[in-house]
Amino acid sequence: METWKKNMEETKQHYIDWWNHKGIVLNMWEHFQEGVKPHADVPAPAPAKDLNQKWFDPEWRAAYLDWYVAHSSLMADMLPVANTQLGPGSLAAILGGVFEGGEDTIWIHPDPNYTDDITFNPENNAAWQLHKDLLRACKKKAQGHYYVGMPDLMEGMDVLAAIKGTDKVLLDTVMQPEVLERQMQQINDIYFKVFDELYDIIREGDEMAFCYFSSWAPGKMTKVQSDISTMISEDDYRRFVQPFIREQCQKIDYTLYHLDGVGAMRHLPALLEIEELDAIQWTPGVGEPQGGSPKWYDLYKQILAAGKSIMACWVTVDELKPLLDNIGADGVHLEMDFHNEQEVEQAMRIVEEYRGSSSSSTASNVKTEQVKEKQAMQDETIHVQASQQEDEELKPLFDAIVNGKLEPAVEVTKKAIEKGVPPQVIINNYMIKAMGEVGQRFQDGKAFVPQLLMAGRAMKGALELLKPLLQGNASATIGRVVIGTVKGDLHDIGKNLVASMLEGSGFEVINIGIDVPAEKFVQAVKDNQADILCMSALLTTTMTYMKDVIEAVKAAGIRDQVKIMVGGAPVSQAFADEIGADGYSDNANSAVQEAKHLIGAA
Repeated sequence: METWKKNMEETKQHYIDWWNHKGIVLNMWEHFQEGVKPHADVPAPAPAKDLNQKWFDPEWRAAYLDWYVAHSSLMADMLPVANTQLGPGSLAAILGGVFEGGEDTIWIHPDPNYTDDITFNPENNAAWQLHKDLLRACKKKAQGHYYVGMPDLMEGMDVLAAIKGTDKVLLDTVMQPEVLERQMQQINDIYFKVFDELYDIIREGDEMAFCYFSSWAPGKMTKVQSDISTMISEDDYRRFVQPFIREQCQKIDYTLYHLDGVGAMRHLPALLEIEELDAIQWTPGVGEPQGGSPKWYDLYKQILAAGKSIMACWVTVDELKPLLDNIGADGVHLEMDFHNEQEVEQAMRIVEEYRGSSSSSTASNVKTEQVKEKQAMQDETIHVQASQQEDEELKPLFDAIVNGKLEPAVEVTKKAIEKGVPPQVIINNYMIKAMGEVGQRFQDGKAFVPQLLMAGRAMKGALELLKPLLQGNASATIGRVVIGTVKGDLHDIGKNLVASMLEGSGFEVINIGIDVPAEKFVQAVKDNQADILCMSALLTTTMTYMKDVIEAVKAAGIRDQVKIMVGGAPVSQAFADEIGADGYSDNANSAVQEAKHLIGAA
């Protein structure tokens, strides 16, 4: 593979170090083209005829992405990767959700034929076929000049919420938790099947790139998440999320968790309990300072201290040096907010100072860590002489670890456990010796950092099977509310949660949906003689429409008959005051109290 990126081998090494919790990656998620010398003479396709072609025509998108990568800056560690995403959580569409192309993204609506039994039928499945057709078209067009990214499939409760509805999933945590657990496992099982087949289309050898955050790994990698977790307790997170994230981290070589918003921070301890998780990406959320802010230094330090790498996003050049001064230069992936190549060059000069003093790059540090692990295991385990028969049966385990083959290592270990081979024998006589052999090869210049990493992965996968054996065995309506998401905005999770909370507190709620124009809000207030009008927006570009709705309510002559509440991630009290709203809330619980206060029922 000869990519358009001239320093691709250097960038690969930076990523290998980072996955091993060392060094710095200097990247950017969204590329820029302004002022960039094209890497190849690739013409732009004719403009898309409509949104359907823009998102769902594989040939058109492949041509567009070919042009896009050819004209994008690939300096520093910016990756040559085609962004094939089909919306956030496109596994939901494969499982029955309904695609809708928007101007800037793809929306996935609930499955109209949803049942509680989550199944995957690859036959006559248009969304599944679209995923494969798009990746194949892009792979053919790429011709080895760039990677074809893995779409943002997503998993778990977020996917279930997309096909079933967020409020229903939240209720399931109380009403039918056993069903919810079964569905989480069904989604996970399907996820692995889908992921593996798509991986076989996009991989370059064993390498792959991921669309989300434009990242790379020398083996299978994925971004895992649970954005809905901002709405559930720590106990529910450990029951309905953590086990399934852990399974993904066990089965996929390199894993990055997308921690989204201050409301999700309380789940960090549960995340750090997942030993196999490699890295955590932090998204502060709308209304918060971005990833380079000093506000997040302590968060990064906590993650790094737990042995995970971090990904800080939308860092500016001015924030770069103070950030590295405070959190160090090992295990740090920087998704920068670059605007031109001059800023990239400036950031590269800064980062080089830290790379020179970092403990990163060197394979000797990797070896040191593995020698320490080896010595600790030798101190804690009992040396048992294996029989000749055991040696013959377990020799393939030694070979699998030395050669960095995860699946064979796990399979041999499973068979050995079934035959009653003591865990200490498996560990001391085969796993540790295999890692010793790899270490010696490295010292002799016959193996390099990638081989060390892959051998460690194979050993860790087999060791997971042995750990359990080593450990032992209103009745009355108090008011009427019309609620909706404003025109241009299709988000409904927060809005539906507020609606549910209001209903549970004794309000009659008329939920008029998403993408609601001003005239529909006005008519709903009139038709239902509403006491309160609630508006939601999740985008800074749509929240300004709230003022238009208030003006329409005034023009209809009913402003003095209804109280108006606003909310959503980008909305603030100051904005609510500016547009003339009566109330504001930043969460569902306080929304109920504010609603009661507005009608004198508090």
